Amino acid sequence: MSGLTKISLKNGVAVVILCVLVLGYGLYASTQIKQQTFPDLEFPAVFVQVVDPGSSTEEIETEITSPLEDSLKSIKGYDSLTSTSMEDAANVIIQFPFGSDMEKRSAEVEAAVNKLQLPEKAEVNVQRMSINASASFEAAVFAKGKEAAALQQKLQDEIVPKIKQLAGVSSVELTGTSSETLGIVVDKNKAQERGITLSAIQSALEDNNYALPLGSVMKDNTMIPIRLNGQVTAREQLEHLRINPAQMGDGGNGTPVLLSEIATIAEETKQDQIARFNDDPSLILSVVNAQDANTADVSDLVKETLASYESQGIEFHIIQDQGEEIKESVSGLVREGLYGTLFCVLIIFLFLRNVRATIISIVSLPISIFATIAIMNQMGYTLNIMTLGGIAVSIGRIVDDSIVVIENIYRWKQEKGEELSGKELAYKATKEVISAVGSSTVAMVVVFAPLAFVSGILGEFFRPFSLAVVISILTSLLVAMMLIPVLGSKFFKQVKPHKEESRLANAFEKVVRGALKRKITVIALSIALLIGSLCLIPALGVGFLPAGSVPKASVSLSLPPTSSLESTDKLAGKVEAYLKSQTGIVRYDVTIGLGDNEFAATNDATRATINTEFAKGTDMLPLIDRMSTELQKIASADVPGTLVEVKAAEGDGPPSGDTIDVSLYAQDPVKLAQAAKQIEDLMKAKTDIKSVSNNMNETTPKWVLTLNQKGIDAGVSPMAIMQLAGEQLRPIDAGTYTIDNKTQAVMLSYGQQITSEAELANVQIPTDRGMMPLGTFADIEEQNAWIQVNHDNGKMYAKVSGKTKNPDDVSAVTKQVQKDMDSLTLPEGVVVKTGGGMDMITDGFISLGIAMAVAVGLVFLVMSMTFSGLITPLIIMCSLIFIPVGSLGGLLITGQALTMSSMIGMLMLVGIVVTNAIVLLDRVEKNRKSGMELREAIVEASKTRLRPILMTAFATMLALLPLALSGSTTNLISGGLAITVIGGLFTSTLLTLVVMPVIYELAWRKRKVKPEETF
Repeated sequence: MSGLTKISLKNGVAVVILCVLVLGYGLYASTQIKQQTFPDLEFPAVFVQVVDPGSSTEEIETEITSPLEDSLKSIKGYDSLTSTSMEDAANVIIQFPFGSDMEKRSAEVEAAVNKLQLPEKAEVNVQRMSINASASFEAAVFAKGKEAAALQQKLQDEIVPKIKQLAGVSSVELTGTSSETLGIVVDKNKAQERGITLSAIQSALEDNNYALPLGSVMKDNTMIPIRLNGQVTAREQLEHLRINPAQMGDGGNGTPVLLSEIATIAEETKQDQIARFNDDPSLILSVVNAQDANTADVSDLVKETLASYESQGIEFHIIQDQGEEIKESVSGLVREGLYGTLFCVLIIFLFLRNVRATIISIVSLPISIFATIAIMNQMGYTLNIMTLGGIAVSIGRIVDDSIVVIENIYRWKQEKGEELSGKELAYKATKEVISAVGSSTVAMVVVFAPLAFVSGILGEFFRPFSLAVVISILTSLLVAMMLIPVLGSKFFKQVKPHKEESRLANAFEKVVRGALKRKITVIALSIALLIGSLCLIPALGVGFLPAGSVPKASVSLSLPPTSSLESTDKLAGKVEAYLKSQTGIVRYDVTIGLGDNEFAATNDATRATINTEFAKGTDMLPLIDRMSTELQKIASADVPGTLVEVKAAEGDGPPSGDTIDVSLYAQDPVKLAQAAKQIEDLMKAKTDIKSVSNNMNETTPKWVLTLNQKGIDAGVSPMAIMQLAGEQLRPIDAGTYTIDNKTQAVMLSYGQQITSEAELANVQIPTDRGMMPLGTFADIEEQNAWIQVNHDNGKMYAKVSGKTKNPDDVSAVTKQVQKDMDSLTLPEGVVVKTGGGMDMITDGFISLGIAMAVAVGLVFLVMSMTFSGLITPLIIMCSLIFIPVGSLGGLLITGQALTMSSMIGMLMLVGIVVTNAIVLLDRVEKNRKSGMELREAIVEASKTRLRPILMTAFATMLALLPLALSGSTTNLISGGLAITVIGGLFTSTLLTLVVMPVIYELAWRKRKVKPEETF
């Protein structure tokens, strides 16, 4: 390493130019690197959706879901296979281990799906799942003085296509739109009198739209084809459409009927979804980024496009803007980083009291930071909260190497400035500490190597974080070895000789000598502190990740299955009125008929979602509890049976791990539902659990028809029943026609729909004995049917989920739920499995525990190579046992729980803490090899290394202080991580300075130092 320093000192100008070039390229790269909220992470899962309109839940399960599951089971190596069957659609998610080749896996899934013989009308969609695949921008769009239809047409014909063409936009969706159809409403009584059915009308329409080849003729040596075409192109043609009763198929020979005699024809506006923003009707515009797009740039382009239409009377209000959130996250981390840099500068100046030395020592910061951004950009990483967080938490560590080098050069200049020249002095001063600096930096690097092997989503998210840390500190090592000696040799021309030792060093000498005289007392107190700190863990609480604190909440309304869109809209209006009266409300937007399931295939008229935002600083937990109680009362009074769920808004990224999931398996759906209800009631009774849901508690009534013996004897055709009864239950899509130059869907329906069991029983069906009412030969029974059926690896299951009100209590609450479930008497054959946050915590702690153990082993390997033995490395490793003293104590004082962020902080400390011990004991070893007596070698090293150890430790701690105090960062790079590092480093530094000398003297008092090997 000293050879690199020598080369740099001989080529100082080239080194400076190189650093300027690196800095310049880093500045350029910072303007080009893609910005996102989270790393561009693709979950190892494939989502398969099959839509089959008109199919019941049972039909979907038997004809689509089960065959699809059986086909997917042939794929080897998947982790889980779950499905949901519902009316009109089946959703299947197959998940693979992290690190899988998803191109290959996705192709395997598509091949398995393509092997199936699905119903003719079924549409299949196969897609991979990504964390950044959700809408990055959402806005409510209004129009001043414009009709809703005019606004929708303007958006669909002009604005949406323009946004789709913007760079980086993947897709654009409008919510709250309406569609126009041409409705043919038939008078059922008149139609039955004339023997006309809707199917007969549909056939007549089809018969009047034809294109038939008749042949060809030869004219003037040219072959001319002849075709017979017919089309219904005008409303007048529809009105005069002739319907022959014989087309009904009942053998009648009545007079043909004009359509206008039995039906009215009119344009109808159909709206499956309703959207409002702060009570104002609106359309919701959602934009999804392309996978490789810069979220912040896409957001700006979309806003510019929308703003260009404001002069045309179109307004928009932003509901969600990830681009702005990214900018806030970036600016927050940059701001905290700048504050940290300022604190570093102050600490260095206070210790060195020299402006030039202070400036030189912080030169490594901009070079290391921008070099890291440049390298990350070249590697294809984005600028997100994880990469930025890695840089932010490394600021203090980045300057450590430079501090040690410049402090030693400065000290040599004070003590030997009159004897040595600038370059020679800088070289020898750097050479004295470069071994310690290099080994401590390498130790920090190897600490993060095991993170590459942490499994699951935790490892995927923290991998970019660790890479940013490693790149930045390796760059800082190169700067410390190359640039700092060059600058130190040039700018320390006039340094006053310092002959007297500082009062701090003299005071510390007394402390060290006192500790060396009272070894047993020092060791005993250290062990007592360690044991006491470990006893704090039960008092801390344990969580997966700290919960984010955003003043947002969502309200989900689920009305009874028979409810209409109008009744859902009415209830949503009452909820909006309630929200409007709440203190601190900033905005609220509602979507009705869409539900809160992003994978839903069709609209659900019984569901509504209201997203709210409150003023910053609002205490959301009591507010959500109060809203849950009051809104449930409002909903139950208006529409009995309505379920209301109010929950804190969840951001993207990894889950916070505050859930309790209970999965139940059984072959009998009745027993399964009964057991799920028992556990749901149990969890709802607990005051420390909120948002309890049961995916098997929703049923809808259905009428089941069964042909009796009379129907069998009469030769009744089931297809005739399906046709004649079905068309009286729901409209028929007759196809799309261009009528009066307007392309529209034509819908056929009766003016009198069946609304009761008696009306259904009275439907006339042709039989061998003539027309007979359906009720005379078919039994009608009312049953309850599941709205959705869920499978886990092909087995039917129910899932009851809840969230702990305090995320830090998830472990304790889960254990209590398990204990209470053991006392329940569940139906026979039901198997129960508990998971959720508890599993995530267990897996996370095991993974990080293994990573920490491997990191300790790697650090020990580096130390043994640095000090050529076992005893001194073992002594250095003893400094790690002091980490829990400050880390756990700091978490307790600040009210933080022990989470994965805290564990990452402790992992960092493994690399940071040994730096102090290395710097101290490296000097002790050199003193002993020079012939100094053991105790004096320890005391001299303690006095000499006191200043650089305190400078680096306080620089690191103060650099993290803004992060610890700020609430602007996410739950991944949280204050808990910073507090863990600050507390652990503080106590470890103090104990290292006092306890390490004691342990070293105990270990070496009867041993002689080995002579340095020279071969």
